[in-house]
Amino acid sequence: MRSLRERLAALQPSPARPARPRPAGVPIDAVVPGRYLPGPVGEVFVAEWAREEDDVRRLLEHAPLAPSLFVPGAPTVHPEEIVFLDTETTGLAGGAGTHVFLVGLGHFEAGRLVVRQFFMRGPSEEPALLDALREALAPFRMLVSFNGRAFDWPLIEGRFIIHGYRPRFDFAHLDILHPARRVWRHRLASCTLSNLEASLFGVRRSEDVPGWLIPQMYFDYLRDGDARRLRPVFAHNHEDIATLVRLTDLLIRATAAPESVLDHPADRAGLALLLLNRGELMRGIDLLADALEDADQIDPALRRRAEVELSRWLKRLDRTPEAVPLWRKMCDRAARRRPLDLYPFEELAKYYEHQARDLVAAEAVVERALRLLDLHGEYHGRSSLLHRLERIRRKQARARARVRPRETGPTAGPVG
Repeated sequence: MRSLRERLAALQPSPARPARPRPAGVPIDAVVPGRYLPGPVGEVFVAEWAREEDDVRRLLEHAPLAPSLFVPGAPTVHPEEIVFLDTETTGLAGGAGTHVFLVGLGHFEAGRLVVRQFFMRGPSEEPALLDALREALAPFRMLVSFNGRAFDWPLIEGRFIIHGYRPRFDFAHLDILHPARRVWRHRLASCTLSNLEASLFGVRRSEDVPGWLIPQMYFDYLRDGDARRLRPVFAHNHEDIATLVRLTDLLIRATAAPESVLDHPADRAGLALLLLNRGELMRGIDLLADALEDADQIDPALRRRAEVELSRWLKRLDRTPEAVPLWRKMCDRAARRRPLDLYPFEELAKYYEHQARDLVAAEAVVERALRLLDLHGEYHGRSSLLHRLERIRRKQARARARVRPRETGPTAGPVG
């Protein structure tokens, strides 16, 4: 069975003979509303849709946007300066043999979301599609995609290069997949666009076409010219762009007011870790502390990571006493789990020994950790704990030795 690349190559016109005439069938303009856009290297079909739902238009309320949290160094932009991109291709693995046959671009115009879909009826129209795409993208200052940095945009750039184009686009690229994963991967089974759409917005497409089937549907169209089979492909692409807009709006609102937008503490913890990673320390610390108020609702792996990150940042900012209640809770929880997590015991012992100067409390923490290791039959970290315990006891002995001479020394006689 031939690969998709081989089948597409077979459909490419040979330079030695004229292009094969397009099959009769049902033309695309009889199936999808649109027009043929002429250009210097040929014409391309462009479908156009307008969306005016409130949840799609809500992004317009954020003006201007400062997306530097998601794209370090990105400029402040207005919603009308953003273009949302989604593509449909002849293969899902990428590579030089993969063609982009449908490019959907969404942008705001006159208070509504306008989606334009650039479609090539066959490989011979690829130069015309790319030329139209180059012109359509030029005015925008930010490109938003979903996994576009890894898939869509490299494919488009590769096709430009193959055809001798070297366009320079002056926009920042926000791949919304990465912040979405940071925020929601701890709670959701997957962070595919379709699962985010269903889980976050309650949207379930009743007649959607699965993405893996789309390349075959395009090859069938190339074979028989019946564009009716592509109607669900255009709808799929169109809805992906609308969801991309909703997701961008949700992330912007969550960043501005996480406590009111993100109901689940795991989502708030995910955003807090993103804030800390981007250097927004005060907001990240406060949000992480807020999320950990409902620690029992958070996955154990995320909860531990959040607690460790919060305590480390508090230490770095000379706010170590604020981490003490956190370490105590972690110790109590660790005592019920195997293997024993020694991190909170070690941190608490160091605090009592070196900062609070409470050697009795430090000794008690280390002894508790050693008892739990014995109870569990575990040996990891035991030698380090014993070394710490010996040092604490030596300090206690020296402290007692300094006190004893003053207690037992000669008493001064009465002043006569």
